[in-house]
Amino acid sequence: MHEQSKLNEATYFYSRMLSETGNRENLLFDLSAFLSAARSVLQYSLKEGQAKSGGQQWYDGHVTASNVLSFFKDKRDVNVHTEPIQIRQHTSIELTEVIRVSESIHIKKFDQTGKLIEEYSSEPSPLPPAPDIPPKVRHKFTFPDWSGNEDVLQLCGLYLNELERVVIDGRNKGFLTK
Repeated sequence: MHEQSKLNEATYFYSRMLSETGNRENLLFDLSAFLSAARSVLQYSLKEGQAKSGGQQWYDGHVTASNVLSFFKDKRDVNVHTEPIQIRQHTSIELTEVIRVSESIHIKKFDQTGKLIEEYSSEPSPLPPAPDIPPKVRHKFTFPDWSGNEDVLQLCGLYLNELERVVIDGRNKGFLTK
């Protein structure tokens, strides 16, 4: 009944997480809110599904069949009741250096005896302006207890997809109302 509302809320906080990758603290705030809203999707689904014959089995089947749903099932509870969610941060910094080259020529002309008879030097060409290339900083966040290769943002995106799949399946099978 309220699954779609919480799914929309989780989607909102996921979009906030995507925009906060440069600010770890804000990302963690949004991740915490995301976990609460996303977990509510399953809690509402379970409560509504249990009221119908076969609803508990339908719910359990989805949660046990999905590594993503199983992984996130207790994340919200740990985050709220035990300790703030733990993530690892991997930061890479790419620096670009520009080499600027100027050229000039210096010619010396000698006669057969080795005596300098003529000399020419050109003025150095002006150096092109040095471009200002800021460093590229990239942050990647991972859950220390997730065994896959996905980072936090990828995994949360997969979680949203799984939640949406549960809601759609629940509606199609009559366990959830629209």
